Amino acid sequence: MKKTIIDVGTNSVRMLIAEKKDGNEWETLDKRLNSTRLGEGMSDNAVILDSARKRTKTAVEEFIDISKKQNSENIFIYGTSIMRDAQNGKDFSDEIKKSTGIPVTVLSGKDEAYYSYIGASGNSSAVTAVVDVGGGSTEICVGLGAEVDCRYSFNLGCVRDSCAFDMTTARGIGELKKHCFSLFKSADSIASVKRWIAVGGTATSMASILLEMEIYDSEKIQGYILKQEDVQRLSKELSQMSYEERCALKGIPEERADIIVAGSVIIDSLMEYFALSEFIVSDKDLLEGLLEADILKHKENE
Repeated sequence: MKKTIIDVGTNSVRMLIAEKKDGNEWETLDKRLNSTRLGEGMSDNAVILDSARKRTKTAVEEFIDISKKQNSENIFIYGTSIMRDAQNGKDFSDEIKKSTGIPVTVLSGKDEAYYSYIGASGNSSAVTAVVDVGGGSTEICVGLGAEVDCRYSFNLGCVRDSCAFDMTTARGIGELKKHCFSLFKSADSIASVKRWIAVGGTATSMASILLEMEIYDSEKIQGYILKQEDVQRLSKELSQMSYEERCALKGIPEERADIIVAGSVIIDSLMEYFALSEFIVSDKDLLEGLLEADILKHKENE
C-alpha cells in the first residue's frame, strides 16, 4: 500500500510518498519540498496573502499530480501553524479542498508535537524530547518509546520571528532570546530530560552548513550531533553576515537564508535555557509520524 502525506507549513509545502512493506515498515519512495512561504509577513493577527495562497495551492496541486503518477492514491493533506492561526486559514483550507477534492486536516499544536515525536524518536529506550522548530511554531514532545508524557507548542518560528524581531541588530536578537526564555518557562518540568532530538528545517540546515554540504544528504543529516558550542558560534556568525553572504554558504538553501538567523537564535535559546550540550538531528519528522496518523486516537487532553 502506498500513501502520500502533504504538509502545508508556514515556510514550505512538503510531500512524502511511502509504501508499506512486509513487517509493516514504511519505505520512502519520494520526498520533496517547495518553499512557498505561506506565512509571508506573519504576525499574531496573520492573514494569508493572496500571492502566498496562489504559490502554495499550486505546489499542493503539483505534489498531488506527482503522487498520482507514482500510483499513490491515498493522499492526505495536513496544515500546521499558519493554517491554525491565520484569520483566513479555514478559507484557504476550503480552497484547497475545492481545487483538489482532498480535505485539509489542520493539526493542533499538541498533535503536531505528537506526530513529530513519533516520526523522529523511533522506539527509543530512553526518555526523549523531540523539538521541532518550524516556520510559525515550535513544538516539544517528551516520551519513552511510543508512550508520550507531555506536549508543548509555542508561537515561535523562523518565519514568525523574522517578522516580529529585527534580526539585523544585537538588540533584536536579544529581544527574541528573552521572548524564548519567557515561553520556555512553562516547560520547566522537562529540564531533567537528557536526550533531545531536533527536527525541522532550521536544525537540518544548521547541520548541513556545519557539514558544508553542496547537495543535501539526508543520510548524513540523520543522527548528526549538533553541539551547543557549534550552535552558539554558528548563530552568531549567521547574524553578522549579510543576506548575500548567507546565500553563498554551502549547506543553506537560498530560500532559507533570510530566516535562518531567527531559527538559529531559537535553537540556541533552547540549548541555553535547558542547559543542553547537544541535539541529535533527525531528517525524519512530522511527515514520517503522519504516516501512522490516527487523529481521533491522539487528540490533545483538554
